[in-house]
Amino acid sequence: MTPEGYSFVMTVRRVIPLQRALIGAIAVAMLAGFVPAGIALDHRLAAALEDRARADLAVAPRLLDDRLASSSDAMMMHAKELAHVPRLADALAAGDRAAVLRTVDDARPSLAGSDPVVVGARGESWSGPSIDSAIVAETRAGRMPVVTQRSGGMVHRIALAPVERGGRWIGAAGLASAFDDRAAGALSGLTRSAVVIVTADGRIAGSTLDSVATRSILTALLADTVHEGPRSVNTERGRMLVVATPLSGAGTVVFSRSVADELSILPTLRRVAAISTIAAMLVALALGTALASVVSRPVRQLSAAVEAFAAGRLTAPLPASRIGEVSRVAATFDVMRQSLAARLDELGRANEALTDRNARLSALQADLMQRDRLAATGRLVAQLAHEIRNPVASLRNCLELIRRRVTLDAEAIEYTDLALDELLRMHELAEQMLDVNRPQDSAIRTSRPCVVALEVARLASVGLMQPQVRVRADCDEEVEAAIAPDALKQVLVNLIQNGREAMMAMTAPDSNPDGGIEIIVSVSGSDVSLEVHDDGPGIADGAIHRIFDPFFTTKAAVHGVGLGLFVAEGVVRTAGGRITAGNRPEGGAWFRIDLPLATGAFIDAREMEPSV
Repeated sequence: MTPEGYSFVMTVRRVIPLQRALIGAIAVAMLAGFVPAGIALDHRLAAALEDRARADLAVAPRLLDDRLASSSDAMMMHAKELAHVPRLADALAAGDRAAVLRTVDDARPSLAGSDPVVVGARGESWSGPSIDSAIVAETRAGRMPVVTQRSGGMVHRIALAPVERGGRWIGAAGLASAFDDRAAGALSGLTRSAVVIVTADGRIAGSTLDSVATRSILTALLADTVHEGPRSVNTERGRMLVVATPLSGAGTVVFSRSVADELSILPTLRRVAAISTIAAMLVALALGTALASVVSRPVRQLSAAVEAFAAGRLTAPLPASRIGEVSRVAATFDVMRQSLAARLDELGRANEALTDRNARLSALQADLMQRDRLAATGRLVAQLAHEIRNPVASLRNCLELIRRRVTLDAEAIEYTDLALDELLRMHELAEQMLDVNRPQDSAIRTSRPCVVALEVARLASVGLMQPQVRVRADCDEEVEAAIAPDALKQVLVNLIQNGREAMMAMTAPDSNPDGGIEIIVSVSGSDVSLEVHDDGPGIADGAIHRIFDPFFTTKAAVHGVGLGLFVAEGVVRTAGGRITAGNRPEGGAWFRIDLPLATGAFIDAREMEPSV
């Protein structure tokens, strides 16, 4: 993939911070663990609650049988006590129904809430529900039956005992307990379930449910769907678990439990579980955030170091982490960074060396070209000056003869003097051009730059000439340069004269009343340097590269011909040195003359300013 394509992909793709990614991963992992586990636990808990309800309902018929069995003995005892009441036997023997009813009413408090039952000698019921003839026959046989029978729209539990007089059966007495709402309530408390008692003909004898639920149970019973084990029945009040047990053919007892009631604990458990889960997630997220911060902090620091590295800053601090992978990456990155810094340093030094060599090569090439051009120009100028000087001398001699003969003609004398002056200027110009290549006096080859500079300053400051020239020597006066004194003096005078003319040409607003010209002499290595500073307008940018060319001048035509700096450069070059020029930052021009030392001695600098 190209770098452009990679950049595009990185721009389009969403970047997630490491800390946020770790926290998100922890949250997703917890949700992935808690939610399915919570759902499965909820389902299993609901199934367990429903199974427990089914198991409890399965036990309800046995509890009913145990209750009936335990109550049979008590009913038989109460029936026997009632049958042995003397007044009851006397009333039955006399056929006195009123006396019988009074007797059983008096005995009602001792019957534990049951209704008294009295059967006459012919088997008719005098008190309580009507008794089946088969049950009466059992009492005739001397037994005391406890049975369940349907009587009208009710179901009763009946216990009878024979009443005898003189060894003869004269009737039966006992008690009857109805399976009504009260009995249903007692059974409901015993089995912890709802109870509906239905007679054999489909009537409701007792119920602990509301009418709607009772009708739903009756409908399911009549549809024959609740006679086998606990079953689930959909009612108008929701799903219910029901189980039915028969009452000796007299009816049916239906035990039921609402599934919604059995599962009513689930919402509370769900809330508790949800709160616990949220609390656990908050604690886990807090711990995860702390852990993510510990993990991501060195990664962020490493990322910042990489960004600083990309921006060119190779000294950004690297993280110190206890995480092995991060520590190894940081160490490897540091090694790579140090290696690259070393390579960049080597490359920088190589570039600096190459730049320095190129600069020196360019300067040398420019110097060689300048020297070749000046050499050619010098030879041409020398030839031209030699050829011009002889005719000029002849013309001057002729004009001198003519002037002597026209002593009475003032106008002729004036014009002759003008011609002689111009010829004299032409002769001086030729002499200057010859000075460029004229051999120097071989007897004197060295000079003391400090002494020469002081002499030039005194000469330039004679009288009230402005501006004044100052000299500052940063070397010993005994230092000698490899150039003749007259040649050096000629160069300095030329430079001072140019600086003075430049400063005098400045307009009043641009002039500097405290300005002047300063000559600075110093030693640098194996060279002695003389710098000439002025406070003039400086050198124009376009003229710096041409300032040492012959016949190039920035002065008016009547003030110069452009050979002064050309001659000065030739003199310095002949001595083995070089001259350069430029502008000072604070204003004005500077010229620097570099000459080889004659003695090679270096003396500590000191300032010396003449009071001339």
